[in-house]
Parts: sequence; C-alpha cells; structure tokens
Amino acid sequence: MMRFLGALIIFFSFLFSMNAQELDCSVRVEAIKAQNIDPKVFKTLETSVYQFMNSRKWTNDKFEPFEKIKCAIIINITESPTEGDYKASFIIQSQRPVYNSSYQSPVFSQNDKECDFEYFEFQQLDYIANGYTNNLTSLLAFYAYVIIGYDYASFQSNGGEPYFKLAKSVIDAIPQSARSKYKGWSAFDGSNNRYQLIDALLNPRFKIFNHVIYSYHYSGMDRMYNDVTTARQAVLSAIKDLEKFNEDSPNNILLRTFFIAKSDELFNVLKGATPMEKGPMVDVLSKLDPLNSEKYRGLLKF
Repeated sequence: MMRFLGALIIFFSFLFSMNAQELDCSVRVEAIKAQNIDPKVFKTLETSVYQFMNSRKWTNDKFEPFEKIKCAIIINITESPTEGDYKASFIIQSQRPVYNSSYQSPVFSQNDKECDFEYFEFQQLDYIANGYTNNLTSLLAFYAYVIIGYDYASFQSNGGEPYFKLAKSVIDAIPQSARSKYKGWSAFDGSNNRYQLIDALLNPRFKIFNHVIYSYHYSGMDRMYNDVTTARQAVLSAIKDLEKFNEDSPNNILLRTFFIAKSDELFNVLKGATPMEKGPMVDVLSKLDPLNSEKYRGLLKF
C-alpha cells in the first residue's frame, strides 16, 4: 500500500511539475543543406530540444498552463563538418497575449547566425546553473532566460532584469576554450551577438528601452480593447522614446530586435491613426527601422 501511495505521489508531483513550467516552446529543426546526415538524427534533436525547453523549471514562480509563454525556436543546420559537429543558426521568437483578446503580440525575435554546436543522436541535454555542459544547452538556456525576461518586462517596468541577469550568468560560465571554438559569447564576435544583447539589456544607460517594452505592451496593446485611441497614443509615445534611445545609442542591437518583432504589428496599429499622426511617425519609424521604410510609407495610403 505504501509503495502504491508513493507511486501516486511521484505521479502527481510529475503532473504538477509539468503544469508549473514557464515555456510553451515549439521547436523545428531544418537541415535542407545537410544532405549527408541521417534525418533521424534531426528528429531526435528536435525532440530533445523540445523536452529541454518545456520540461525544465526556469524560475521560482508558479505558472498556470494558460500563463505559459508561447515561443518558438527554429534550428537551421547548414553543415556538419565532422560527425556530431553542426554549423547552425537559430531563429528565436516569443509572444504574449493581449489583454481581453485572442491576439498574441510578438515580443522578442532574433536571428542568431552563430549557433554552432555538438550533438550525437539520443544525447541527454543537461544544463547546470552557473556551469557549462556544452554549447547547445548554453544556447538554449540563454534564450530561455531572455524570452522569460522580455515577457516579465512587458508586464512590469524593469520586470525582466532578474532573468536578463540569469542569461548573463550563462555567458559568464562559458569557458575560454568554448569561447574560442563557438562565436557569439564575446563582445567582439560580430555586431549582433548574444553578449551585446544582454549587455545592452542590463546597461543602466538603456533603462528607457526596458520602459518601452513595458509601456508599449501594458499601456498600449493591453488597452486596445477598451480605448483604441488612448492605447495608440501610448504606442506612439513608446516609439518616440525609442527615438530618444536611438539618439543616445544609434543602431543599437535592442532596436534591431524590437523592429524585427514589431514592424508588422506597428503597421497594423498605425493604420487607424490620424493623417497628422501618421506623417511624423512614418518619418521616425523609417529612420529607426530603415529596412522596413517602404512598409511604413505604405501607411500614408490609408
């Protein structure tokens, strides 16, 4: 009887832990260019990454199933120079619900082109806080904390800081041998890397950006159901704050990640703005996000 009760306790503890996880992360592995590898390896990798992201407890907070953060990771493998070694890029995306609607607002989006790693079929993916196991699990842990940080930041002013610090602790634990082998963990590894992202998110000079994440979502998007005009004004105010941020730190990585996530949403939000609002805002957006300037100029047709 005691053994039966023990089994029940373990079973319900497992169910509780599954319900307590923070992430609802979809995972896709693409390897169109890697023709010389058994596709089964990629399926087991996909399953392993999925379980790693969704089964691990990343915070001390309790999440109800409906509160889980929806996110996605696409792993694009381009080459396998030797058995078990992969050259790859990651696309990471997250979103959060908009209050009183079924709409999911994109919060974070990043295309990380320096995500090489080692993996063997059926390999157990392990990660120890403040430690290093391998580059793959460090990459996944880093982006798990960044996703969670952005989500918390969108609900509370500076709410993401504890999780951005945890993401930094992942970087701090990377040994020099791994930094030499795998790019993206050091300040001078290109112009759009993980070190620069987390350094900017934690830089006291850039607190205005963290405020933008909060005000854009909480004062803007979450109020769309009740007062579209006031909510749109909050979004416009957040963009003006980004303009100030850009003056202080031109072409900052945080701006690039913001507009990768938000350009389509901004277009849809601003379609209903007045002509007097659209003209100046199109100019600002085109300056902050020149890659999408043609898209923003399309607003003037509405």
